[in-house]
Parts: sequence; C-alpha cells; structure tokens
Amino acid sequence: VLEIVGLTDAGRRRVDGYSLGMRQRLALAAALLGDPQVLILDEPANGLDPEGIAWLRQFLRRLAAEGRTVLVSSHILSEMQQLVDRVVIIHRGRPVHEGPLTDLPSAPAQVSVRSPQATELRLALEQATTNATSVRQLGPETLTVAGLASADIGRLAHRERIELHELAAHQGDLERLFFALTKGADHGAGRE
Repeated sequence: VLEIVGLTDAGRRRVDGYSLGMRQRLALAAALLGDPQVLILDEPANGLDPEGIAWLRQFLRRLAAEGRTVLVSSHILSEMQQLVDRVVIIHRGRPVHEGPLTDLPSAPAQVSVRSPQATELRLALEQATTNATSVRQLGPETLTVAGLASADIGRLAHRERIELHELAAHQGDLERLFFALTKGADHGAGRE
C-alpha cells in the first residue's frame, strides 16, 4: 500500500518526521488498507505541493477507473473542477445542487470587450439593457460585461456603428457558480 501512495522509501522512517504532504499520503494508504469500494476524503490536497496535487489527481482518477466511488470534500473548487465528474454544492448544511459537472447550470459568464469607442459602447449597453447586466469600463478601450451574451453585445455594437477589436466570452467556473447558487452569502466571512 505504501508503494501505491509513493511512500515506499519512507516506510522505515518515523511518522513524526513526515511532512504534511507525506502524512496526507499515509492517510490515503490507511484508507486503502481494507480495499474499500467507496473512499470518503476530506481535503485530501491539504499540505500537498503542486507535484503532490498532480499526483493526487491522477491517483484518484485511477481509483475511479477501477470502479471505486471516491467522494471528496474540498474548498479548493478550481481543483475540484479539474477532478470530479459529479458535484454536490452544499450551503448551510443543505445541498443546493447535485449532478454531473457537465450538467451544471452555467455560472454568470463575463465578456471582455476591447474597442476604441469603449465609452460609447458602455453608454449604449447601459441604455439598452436591464439591471441584470453589469457593465464596467476598465480602461479607455476595455469593458467587462456580465449578464449579456457576446452575440448580443456584437449586435448592439453593429447597430450603433461601434468598432470592436475584441469580444471574448469567459465561461463561468465552479467557484463563480458556487457563489451564484449560494448568492455569495458569507463570502470571506470565515463561515462554512
């Protein structure tokens, strides 16, 4: 089992000399001792360096490929988005979404816009859209727009004869979706 988690060379060393990452690997080894079909892991990437996190990702995928169920609890949502195929989002102890990662409703997307007429475009967008649309001017030629599709921005710019140099949609990520589903409650307040 130590070989499976990459601790063969450390097998004869005292555990109190292990780094936090090595202790995480040792905990994984202990969890595998009974050859379980279901593993429940709480923050397994805690204490791992980037190489260890990449190893963990591959390790957990291999366990899943063997037909095991691996349930992971984590606050590192960007890492979970790369790892999982199903997600449960819990807010204040209650699930607010459960299902395949691919079926998640889209998080609020943002569109980056670069135009020599950014101010005119910002004003046109503010007049033509609802309060659900957020338009921020980041510089003399740069805007970010949330709540409006890039095609709609392009159509409005065309109609108003506003020149566009760049129009790029950025899909929402799991973290943005989490905050959208929980309405950003307790963000940064240290509450779980």
